[in-house]
Amino acid sequence: MILGRLASLARAGRITGYTLEEDARYLSAGAPTLTYRMYADGPESQLNLGAFAASVSRLGPRMRLSCLRGVLADRGRLLRSRQLCLTAEFTEELDLAAAACLVHSGFTAAPDAAPGSWRYPDVRITGARPPGTAAAFAHRWPVDGQSAVVLSLDPQPPLEGGRTYEVRILESWVAFLGRSDLAVAG
Repeated sequence: MILGRLASLARAGRITGYTLEEDARYLSAGAPTLTYRMYADGPESQLNLGAFAASVSRLGPRMRLSCLRGVLADRGRLLRSRQLCLTAEFTEELDLAAAACLVHSGFTAAPDAAPGSWRYPDVRITGARPPGTAAAFAHRWPVDGQSAVVLSLDPQPPLEGGRTYEVRILESWVAFLGRSDLAVAG
């Protein structure tokens, strides 16, 4: 029921999309925590995952990997993807800030970036406010032992019953979340 309503909101351009996540503990983490999402398909994604995990592991976080499904609105249609989410929990904010810098320097699509890097990496940060990030809100609904999560700039959940968490996102995602061109008339 919730997923159908979220899909309708995405098709109508009221939200950019949502994720169905098996592990959303990052939303209420007390420690400085960073999540980095990547597509689960293809050899480039595996290279990206390995390169990111190796790079961030040097900073000493506890890491865990989980699966999720992404649903993105695109001109009134829904694009679905399988993704992996690497969650890194740090003991120090300084280490989390260094991880955010790693995303900017090596895991944002560019000629020298890791294969499979996104042009606008989906990074969510809790427990810290590193430079180069902006405030956003994650709205969460339980769905069959998982969580449906909508990321937005609005502190008000798009549907009743959602629990809201303040998160930090990369500044490049602010424009994406504020898009008004999601729905196409006709």
